[in-house]
Order: sequence, then C-alpha cells, then structure tokens
Amino acid sequence: MSFFTQSVSIPIWFLIMMNVIVVALLVKLFLLVNRYNRGEITKEEHSDMVVWTIRTKDSAKPKTTPVIPDEEKKREKKEDLVQVLKVLIKEGERGVLKQTITDRMGSNRANTQRALEVLVEKKLVEEVNGMSGTKYYLTQAGRDYCKSKAKA
Repeated sequence: MSFFTQSVSIPIWFLIMMNVIVVALLVKLFLLVNRYNRGEITKEEHSDMVVWTIRTKDSAKPKTTPVIPDEEKKREKKEDLVQVLKVLIKEGERGVLKQTITDRMGSNRANTQRALEVLVEKKLVEEVNGMSGTKYYLTQAGRDYCKSKAKA
C-alpha cells in the first residue's frame, strides 16, 4: 500500500459520501450541458463579462395574448369575414389566393384561414384547387349577401 493509506485512516462512510457527492455533481453538470446544447441556456458576451441566461419553462413558452372578452372576439371575427368579402368583391370573377387575401387584409394567416373556413361552410365562398394553389371565389349567394348588406 501507499504511505497515505497507512498513515491516515479514512472511514468507509466518508469515502461513500464523497462518491455520492461527486456522482450528484456530475449528473448536474451533464444536465446543464444538455440544456445548453438544446438552447435553453444562452451565453451573452459583453465587453468585460459573460452573462448566462437560463430560460425557465415559463419563459420558453410563447407569450400568451391577454384574455379578450367574447363580444370583442366575435366582433373581430366578424370584421375578418367582412374584410375577406371585400377583397373577394374587388377581385370580381377572378379567384384569389389565400396569401393575397391575407396581404390585402393586413391580418395574419390564422385569422384569414378561420374567416375563409366560415365563409366556405356558409357557401358564400367557393374553394377551388388549381395548379397555382387554392383559389377562393365569391359565389352567387355571397354576392347576394354582400348586396343586401350594402343596401342596409
């Protein structure tokens, strides 16, 4: 044996405790490296210091929009329907792509998609798949609906 083990007696419980602590620290280090590789931990270097930012599960989720009352949601959906109908009326007999409608409305794709789905269900708008993509046309019922709303 060596000089150290003969001169100093180390209790077995102490050696076990030290091994447990080392294993726990290695596991913690492994988990931190994994989080860094997944992008949950970011490193920002400033002029004379390094800042480590850890995103928690809450901050990793996208920010939720504030809760909007039901009446306001219904009004916004109705406005989206009206805007889609206006775009289709301006185009006349030509079909309009969903992206064009979204661009002209100045809205996002999800709102445009929901509005088009509602209008297709009500048979005010017709959906036709073609080579250039899905085009949307105003049906005769849609034109009649728009004329009746314009007179009112």
